Amino acid sequence: MPPSAQSTITSQPTTVVRSRRFGVGLAAVALLVGSVVTPTAASAQPPADVLKVWVPTGDFASSSFERVPQAAPESVPTSHDRKLSLATVRGGHASAQIAVASGQDLEELHVQVGPLKPAGKGGAIAKAIQIRYPAYIPDDRGGTIADPLREVDRVDVPAGQAQPVWFTLAVPPDARPGTYHSRVTVTAHKVEAIEYDLTVTVADVTLPPVAERDFHLNLWFQPDTVAEQAGLELWSDQHFKAIRPYLEDLASRGQRVINSAVAEDPWPVLWPDGQWRSQTYVPYHSTVDWFHDGEQWSFDFANWDRLVEEGMRAGVGPYIHAFGLLMFRGYQHVVYTDTRTGQRVDQEVSLGGAEWKDAWSAFLVAFEDHVRDRGWLDRTYLAFDERPASEMQVAIDLVREVAPVFVDQIAIAGSASTDAFAQDLSLNYSDVDNWSQEMIDRRRAEGKKTTFYTWSNPPYPNTVTPAAPLGARVLSWLSAQRNLDGYLRWAYNSWPQDPYTDGSYRYRQGDEYLVYPGKDGPVSSIRWELFRDGQEDFALLDQLAERGGQDHPARVAALAGVEPTATPGPAAYQALLDARAAVVNALADYPTD
Repeated sequence: MPPSAQSTITSQPTTVVRSRRFGVGLAAVALLVGSVVTPTAASAQPPADVLKVWVPTGDFASSSFERVPQAAPESVPTSHDRKLSLATVRGGHASAQIAVASGQDLEELHVQVGPLKPAGKGGAIAKAIQIRYPAYIPDDRGGTIADPLREVDRVDVPAGQAQPVWFTLAVPPDARPGTYHSRVTVTAHKVEAIEYDLTVTVADVTLPPVAERDFHLNLWFQPDTVAEQAGLELWSDQHFKAIRPYLEDLASRGQRVINSAVAEDPWPVLWPDGQWRSQTYVPYHSTVDWFHDGEQWSFDFANWDRLVEEGMRAGVGPYIHAFGLLMFRGYQHVVYTDTRTGQRVDQEVSLGGAEWKDAWSAFLVAFEDHVRDRGWLDRTYLAFDERPASEMQVAIDLVREVAPVFVDQIAIAGSASTDAFAQDLSLNYSDVDNWSQEMIDRRRAEGKKTTFYTWSNPPYPNTVTPAAPLGARVLSWLSAQRNLDGYLRWAYNSWPQDPYTDGSYRYRQGDEYLVYPGKDGPVSSIRWELFRDGQEDFALLDQLAERGGQDHPARVAALAGVEPTATPGPAAYQALLDARAAVVNALADYPTD
């Protein structure tokens, strides 16, 4: 269409065609697509060379390490050879992206990848690559940012705006190693297609199944938000059905812990109005119902049991963590139903005081009996979040008095000062300069778990939305470098009211969630994909340690070659790719199992 005719284009309702999973409100859909306009029937056919396609970093292998700005660049980098290449291992993944833009409105942008065909003998790998379209959402810092991955067949793209196209390569564990080829076709309505040659190299190295990898992943899943987003009654059959895809997603990444709140709202914080309220938009509701008749306490564990059962059925575990004995930030309260009046009571109590001790003594005794009866005693831990050693001592004293079996089943996210209490300790990355390697190594020798966690600060390396995507991948490298067992994050899905239109509730955008709510399960994010890729890096490093020893030269060099805090850019991108390639090459020298 000639430039003079552009003013005749009329904005129409936003269109996403043949959506497979992206059930959000209509307003959110309009925003996610980026105020797409659909030309009227009177629009002329765009010129044949309307499509502008480029690889964001200039290298397909590192293209996932940065985000594509929504405003298309004035000068689009191009490659005349139109060749793309990726490398991975059997049972492994690879993430990549291209970007598409045009000076004209594009209707029904669609990217298709054919089957991977081997260069030599062997069968093709069908459906090895999933295509998704990152959506732009408001950036708390201003403007927009690409993060949720839309599972739609095609999208409309306004003139002058970029549309990333996300590639997820998944190679079966039984694939034949070698070189594969495919064709990538980029099309839009009434536009001449652009094609790329794709080469995928599969090394003669096989990752073990996720459940067998030695990476202790502990992301805090909040079931309450799923009910709120879907408009379901909390703990109803429909609610438990709705949380299954989220638990399955966690299990697919190797989640080792079923986290639960066994008291009402264990994470209250003091707000500017002087009131203590939940730090999340939707509070954590207790999975255990508490009752008191003025003298005796009683408890109903039915919802807790079902949450645990759903988690186990999905493949999460083997551990169960129960939060609530110490509330976040020091404010202590007990919420229960007074059976004499039927009224719900929210009672503030003093840590170590008679009322606190009476309530929690009764709970711990009942809880121990219950998990013993269910056969879950040896996997159930009492869990705590950032409580100082002085408060932990009060809690441990009570546990030792009334339920001593849990003294050696304590999980803490916090500081090294609580080392003595925790069988499972996660260290705050904010204190990384003060971590004691001697303590970490000693804990490993003692058979205790030690991980680390990130929150809003520092913003990099991190999984928060504003961080460069590479920051999510290098977290697992940090775990390997420090001889840690894995990673913890306080929120997998503690969404604000609408994460698609207002990305944060209290903390930095993305600190409260890694995935987005969808119609029938989680919508992945760029951050969540890069974190998975880092987990696989960790698994390869671990595999090389098992076969060649912790001090294998390739492993030592790889760990030294990746600096998690390095400024994201070409040098950091290449350093990680080179380090991983060296580990894969070293593993390929060992006989195939």
